Amino acid sequence: MQTVGFIGCGNMGSAIIYGISRTKSFNIAGYDHHPEKLQKLEKDCGLMVCASEEDLVKKADIIIIAVKPYAVEELVLRIAPFLSSEKILISIAAGVSVATIKHASSALCPVSIVMPNTPAMVGEGCTALCFDDVMLTAEHKEVIKKIFDSVGYTLVLPASRFAEFSALIGSGPALVFYMLEAMLEAAVRLGFKYDDAKKMLEQLFVGSAKLAQADPDVPHAKLRLNVCSPKGTTIAGMNNLDKNGVRGAVIEAVLATYERNLELVKNNNN
Repeated sequence: MQTVGFIGCGNMGSAIIYGISRTKSFNIAGYDHHPEKLQKLEKDCGLMVCASEEDLVKKADIIIIAVKPYAVEELVLRIAPFLSSEKILISIAAGVSVATIKHASSALCPVSIVMPNTPAMVGEGCTALCFDDVMLTAEHKEVIKKIFDSVGYTLVLPASRFAEFSALIGSGPALVFYMLEAMLEAAVRLGFKYDDAKKMLEQLFVGSAKLAQADPDVPHAKLRLNVCSPKGTTIAGMNNLDKNGVRGAVIEAVLATYERNLELVKNNNN
């Protein structure tokens, strides 16, 4: 059984560890500067606690880098002496390119960059997998997909599309929570207690998403219009959203996020 090792066991690293542990398909190892995180994961997931980055790299077949983007290059430089063509190096740090990691690791092993989003923390993530590195074999790609399938839906994208994915899916949960927050405020104004309104609206979002997934061939517009009776209350609300330009505002918000992503990528590469 292969061992997946994590350098960094914060929120996202831990989410993936919990997901992998449920599959029982891999051994899991971890190293983090905060021992208390490792102790909980050892208890909950059977994590093998490593004493150092070097110790982890030596024990792991697949190394997942789950640290802040600014720390990735120096980390890879430190562990490079312990890498080999038998290992796979995966980074989940936003904005750090395959080329950067390959250079820091002296191209000793295949590299993949991966972008999960925060719903991965509850097993409902959407994760982009980049397989641009020519050193990645079909077997490597299969095992990487298996790892991230454990925390939700995965799709393969070239690195050149990651800025778009980040704007739409990486940042997307914030937009969803923004809408949820606005509806919650409306519910309180309508006289509902906060706790009741929160539960109702969370179920509304979960149920609506499941309804959309139930038949992928039905357009979202059709699902929306199914709720709108002629001259009814719902269509009046929809007309008000259009009157206030909400559709355009949502599109512009996604595009503004994308433009900022491009700025950050450009700055990181200079």
